[in-house]
Amino acid sequence: MNIAPEAQGKLKDLLYHFNVNVAMSHKVAKYLAPFSASDKEALRQEFELRLKENLLGAAEFRRFTACSARNEETARQFFKDVHAYAFEDGEETDVADYWNR
Repeated sequence: MNIAPEAQGKLKDLLYHFNVNVAMSHKVAKYLAPFSASDKEALRQEFELRLKENLLGAAEFRRFTACSARNEETARQFFKDVHAYAFEDGEETDVADYWNR
């Protein structure tokens, strides 16, 4: 799958909404609203590709949330839940449900 670099940058921007220091996860829909259908689809595909290839784990959880995940499995679940929230009308993802306290 050949994904445009713009989609990669937009995915990073989307995931940074979950950084606990800025706490903007409630603004994900507003962030995605101005995207064209094709841009949103490219972003969704990039996200799904990274999930499929296990490229989103504990290290990425730390990078995007500024917290440590309980473990790799929990970190991967966080990203799956963020995907559901952003693209499937899932519930807002709370970082506190996934971090190592």
